[in-house]
Amino acid sequence: MDVEYLCHGVPLADYRLTKADHRRQQEAVQVHEWVQRQLAKAPPWSEERWQGLRQLLGSPTPPWELQRWQLRLYCGHVVEATRNRNSPRPDGGVCDKKRCPECGLDPAVIVAFRPLGPAAEPPTEIRSRKPGHSTRKPPADRRSKAELVAENNALRAELEALRDQA
Repeated sequence: MDVEYLCHGVPLADYRLTKADHRRQQEAVQVHEWVQRQLAKAPPWSEERWQGLRQLLGSPTPPWELQRWQLRLYCGHVVEATRNRNSPRPDGGVCDKKRCPECGLDPAVIVAFRPLGPAAEPPTEIRSRKPGHSTRKPPADRRSKAELVAENNALRAELEALRDQA
């Protein structure tokens, strides 16, 4: 799938904060503080629950499915981050903040961004596949469409014969 990546606020070094940026940062701080208060009240999780969560989340995203972005954060620092390649924006329309690795501001709203390119090239066997085609084979107990159509026709003929007998 080809994605057309978006840019906002380029060049990043010259970006000027807007009222909307200030409002989004303030809201992000309020949400972050509320979550921290809720977490402080919550009972600690057992290792078993953490393990269950890890299983639900699955393995980490392979690097060839990630896009590199240059981000300008609310604090003014410009950093690089990787995000899922399927989204045209680094915030994916959902998470528009991150912790600034330079000054530690947490959360720091993403105010401007530009794509840099893929995080890695896919392995050769993945690149050689045709888009939209899976290399998985159907299970042995699955029948082809032709087999199902033939069985359907035979059952219809049998039903018609039973109706004629009645």
